[in-house]
Order: sequence, then C-alpha cells, then structure tokens
Amino acid sequence: MVLDKKKSIQEIVQDIEQNNIAVAVEKIRQKAATSCQLPTTWLLKTADAIETENWSILSESFVNMDFIGEDGYFLIVAPYQINRKRKKNVCLSAIYGQIHQNDEPSIEQLENLVLEKFGTQREAIPINLSFTEIASCGNVRGEAGEAFIVPNGWSFTQGASGPALNNAKEQQQRFFGSSYQCIRTVFESETANLLLAPLVDEINSQRYRHIDTQVHEAGHGSGLGLDFKIKQNLLPNYSYSGVEEWRADSLGFEFAACLLPSEEAGKLIAVNFCIRFGLDAHRAGGIEKDVDVYASLISLEHLFQNDAIYVTQNGQMALRNLSYSGLLQAVELHRSKALSLTRRELNLKSLTGIFSLYNIDIHPSTQSVFQGLIRERCQGIWTELQ
Repeated sequence: MVLDKKKSIQEIVQDIEQNNIAVAVEKIRQKAATSCQLPTTWLLKTADAIETENWSILSESFVNMDFIGEDGYFLIVAPYQINRKRKKNVCLSAIYGQIHQNDEPSIEQLENLVLEKFGTQREAIPINLSFTEIASCGNVRGEAGEAFIVPNGWSFTQGASGPALNNAKEQQQRFFGSSYQCIRTVFESETANLLLAPLVDEINSQRYRHIDTQVHEAGHGSGLGLDFKIKQNLLPNYSYSGVEEWRADSLGFEFAACLLPSEEAGKLIAVNFCIRFGLDAHRAGGIEKDVDVYASLISLEHLFQNDAIYVTQNGQMALRNLSYSGLLQAVELHRSKALSLTRRELNLKSLTGIFSLYNIDIHPSTQSVFQGLIRERCQGIWTELQ
C-alpha cells in the first residue's frame, strides 16, 4: 500500500517533467481527495497555483511548513531558480521526499548564541530540513540541480522566509561520487583520512551533515541577515555573495564550538572542508563567476593566514595539527574575522559601507594554489564523473 502511494506521487513528478501539466494537476486534485500521506490543503493550493500561475498562494503554507504531511512526506511543485555562471535559470520543478527527524541544534539554542555574540537578531534563523528524495525533476533534481534547496529559490517565497531543504541522498551520492576522490587527490593521506572520516561514519554522517547546514543557516541569519541583504541588493555579484557564504560557514564554526565538544565541532569543520574543497571548489564557473568557488577560495586564504595548512613536496595540502581539536584551531581566524565582520556590518552608518567590508584580499599565491593544486588537479576526476 505504501509503495502504491509513493508510485502514484512519483507519477505526478514524472508528468511535470514531461510537461503533462493538466494531467499532473488532475492527479494532484485526486490525491487531495484520497491521500492521507500529504496535506490536503497544500495539494489543493498547489493545483490552483499551477493552473493560475499565482504562486504566492503557496507562500504562507510553505513558511509555516504546512506542506509536510504524515510521517514527514512532502510534495512541492513550483518554479525554482538556480544560478550558474552568473546566469539565472528558472523552470517548473518538483520534489517528493520524506523529512528526517533531526532537531539538533535547536533554533532556540542558536538564537541565544546569536544574541550573545551580537546583541541583536534582525532575522529569524532559517530552518534546515534534511530529507530523503523519492522523486524530483527540474532545477531541484538532485544530480542536475541543487542538493541544498534554498527557500528564496522558490517563486512563491517572494522575499518571505521558509525552510531550506537539504537532500541527504544526493549529498551522499555527490560525496561518494566526487568529493571523496577529490579530497584524496588534493590532500595528503593522513589529512584526507581525518577530513573524510565523519562522512564515512555510517551511524553519524547524516547527523553531521545536518548540523553543519543548520549552523551555517544560523550564520546567514546573523548580522543584517541574508534576506535583508538580498532585498536591499547588497550582494550584487558573485564575490559579495561568496563572502556571505564564507561568513556563514565561519560563524557556523563559532556556533559549533559553543554548542559541542571540540572533537565534535572539529568533525563538522571536516564535513565543511569536504564540501568546500571536494565539491564546491570545482564548480564550472570558477573563481571569477561562482559564489561557492569563491567562498572556498576565501576559506583557503584564511587557512594559510592562520598557518594551519601547508603544501607538501608532492604538491598536496596538509594540516599541521592532525586532530579534530586541531581542526577547530585551524579555523580560529575564520571565526574571529567573521565575528568582527558581522559586528561591523551591524554598526554601519550607511548600508553601502558593506561593499567595503565585503572586499576580502586574496594573496596571489593562494589563488595560484587553489587554481593549480585544487581545481586543475581534479579536472580529470570531474570530467570522468560529470
């Protein structure tokens, strides 16, 4: 019976993918009348939104997370925007999956930390929902689109907030398909083993990935807040957005250090490095176009400045302190600079001052190492895998 329910909803996603829109709408209305797995009101609103192209119908229910049904199952159908090589791509997309029950760290814990560090909280901390994908199409299809589905990518948010959706299945596939090999190529063996261990931990890997993304979202919610910056056009290009991503990473490290034992916090940093240097650093746009590539470059710059990493005679990178508490020490400069940057942006007299704050110098040697020993060295892997 459960398999039959899943199959029928998978067919809706397939209809969307094949542009059988009228058929999909009819099936969604049928599901609203018969399914106890998905919320009836959400399904009816979805059908109306598709027919009228008035996507704002879905906004309030999404923000309130009323799209999640029995046992965590959900179906979202709407246009979703991704950015590749500074170009926007929007298409009707659909994602069907099941939300995991992850509740650490709590939003309340993170809110208290934000208040403690900065004395104010301008924006609500975005909630990260980790899920297992069952079916998808369009710009949220795992292998071709986004594994981390940000709320402002949906056409119905229109400046409103809402949960971020983290595709655990796709994240794992990307890790074992590309990040794993790239990390072993870029870093010498002992450093690579240290970085990879939390992600090959069958019991805890999903938990580590979830906490990493949730503290990252808390970083975005700190200071002026990501939504505010987007609305005020304070992140007009890839470099400013890259600094914002690095800032969120680094504040996430700070929050993890406050919430977890140093060993556990260090494992979250290992997860972050596997994503940034094993995956994001290799995106096609490169350091002059792609937000995540630029964020990875900034992270490497601070590792060198903190003397936490060096290049071996074999041209691989290695950590000076091979321990998880050592990883926490390796990002001390990340944390202190991000804390200072965030406090300064809160004290700006004019919002345009953020353009000066978000201008981070990258040493030419760092850029050379990043381009030659990370990106170019892994080109063969990525050509083979992509």
